[in-house]
Amino acid sequence: MKEIVAKIKAELALESYSNEKIVELLQELREFFKAHLNEPGLVRMIRLAYEDIEANGDYSFIFLEEEDSRGNLEYLVDLLADYNNKYNREELREIRDLMEGIEREEEDEEEEDEDEA
Repeated sequence: MKEIVAKIKAELALESYSNEKIVELLQELREFFKAHLNEPGLVRMIRLAYEDIEANGDYSFIFLEEEDSRGNLEYLVDLLADYNNKYNREELREIRDLMEGIEREEEDEEEEDEDEA
């Protein structure tokens, strides 16, 4: 997985990166998650990410307001690379909600925080 993540980040670092190459690498990452990990939610997120790039010509799920699409996609890939980290899992849940168009109520978030404590 780390090798695929490194390839994605290297491609994103190029001045003029290829959306087709990014989609191909995300598909490879998705297949790795499907084959080696029992994480269907993350598999779905990766699929939604590359489908978004295919449909819109760029990654359009902006959750870091100070970053562009490239920065947001790189951040997602970084979170996926260390998906077991509890803080990353929390952010991944928030990003998944954004990708699926789910708006979470602040009360729901507070309840989750209390449940985890």
